[in-house]
Amino acid sequence: MNVETYIKEFTLLWNSASPEFSRITEIIPYDEKLKREDGLIKFSKALRSDVDFKKMKGEVREQFIRQFQENIAAFFQNSLNFNSREVAIVGQSGMLNITKEFMLMARRFDPHVKLDDVFQASRNLWIINSLQIMMNVPVKLTPSVFAYSMLYPYSDNYLDDKEITIVEKMEFSQRFRQRLNGATVIPANEREKIIFDLVTMIEGDWDREQFPGVYESLLAIHDAQTRSIELMKSDLNIDEDELLSICLEKGGTSVVADGYLISGTLSPEQEKFCFGFGAFLQFVDDIQDIAEDSDGQLITLFTYAAAHKKLEVFVNKTITFGQAVMDDLSCFAGLVLDDMSSLMVKSNSFLLNEAVGLNSEYYSQDFCDRFETSSPFRFEFIRKRRSNLEENRISLMNKMGSFIFDESELAMQA
Repeated sequence: MNVETYIKEFTLLWNSASPEFSRITEIIPYDEKLKREDGLIKFSKALRSDVDFKKMKGEVREQFIRQFQENIAAFFQNSLNFNSREVAIVGQSGMLNITKEFMLMARRFDPHVKLDDVFQASRNLWIINSLQIMMNVPVKLTPSVFAYSMLYPYSDNYLDDKEITIVEKMEFSQRFRQRLNGATVIPANEREKIIFDLVTMIEGDWDREQFPGVYESLLAIHDAQTRSIELMKSDLNIDEDELLSICLEKGGTSVVADGYLISGTLSPEQEKFCFGFGAFLQFVDDIQDIAEDSDGQLITLFTYAAAHKKLEVFVNKTITFGQAVMDDLSCFAGLVLDDMSSLMVKSNSFLLNEAVGLNSEYYSQDFCDRFETSSPFRFEFIRKRRSNLEENRISLMNKMGSFIFDESELAMQA
């Protein structure tokens, strides 16, 4: 994989992306927003209900699970604007069962893992599942898919820990790279042992000599992470081009690794799509984290944009960039590519709308107004329910956790 070539190609795509506002999804009328908000309120109450699921047995338990899953599907369709075909992709592909299997595997691997970390890792699992659908291969959880999805909650949380010095992080990064390269490395602590054990799981699925692309992609995402650490520790004035390069590299290599862990090999066209799609997802993540990153004095392409009065332009360019990446899926053999593409576009559109609505202080009123027209909910409603959104997330995690783990298991703490 020639990372530098991809960075150059997608830098050109970014530079050519329109800085003008471009609507991703259709306008949602004011009255329709009110109906959707009412649906969210009802869904929230259901999530926080005091039903003791663990006391349910047999058919009563199974019926409650089915009803809960139907309620989630109805919420996504009626409130978040997904159509029945898009919702069906998730239900019929087995993604829900794969998520349950993933959570159980995480508990068996590490009895002390936090539920919040498992959900963080699930985001990568869902990207892999989406790629599996696009590639027309079975949607399944393999040991290597599990291991890669879990690698980055463990390593990212370590690298994000403000109590750990830059020197310690760089020393860890060097040992981690040696292990990814196939060396036998003695872990310095329990966290490293867990990370190295996950690498061993990947090696169990993919022979290093037969599938070199798997390990090249893992080294590429690791080097991207290391590069960002080295730049952040320096006192250099990082410019816009360098920040764009870092963002493209981190996001792009991450999803390329997803692709290789599905089939061991990728066509040049598939590898390029994965890089572009990963870059787009990284843009969206950084837009969502604008307030947190700014408060923590973390430099990203979008905190830089905010400081230089370019944030609105960069958000607009992100939309155009993503549309260009998703425009051609002909390198894949999936049977529902149009619906899959629409599902992915709508998902990221919702995340961008929410990010603008929750961080309106970073944008002009006119910009917020235009974004709000496509939002499922009024921005005022989103801001008022900011704390409720977090409560809903925790409630949903706990509810799903209770579906998966019975009373004989230790409680997972969010």
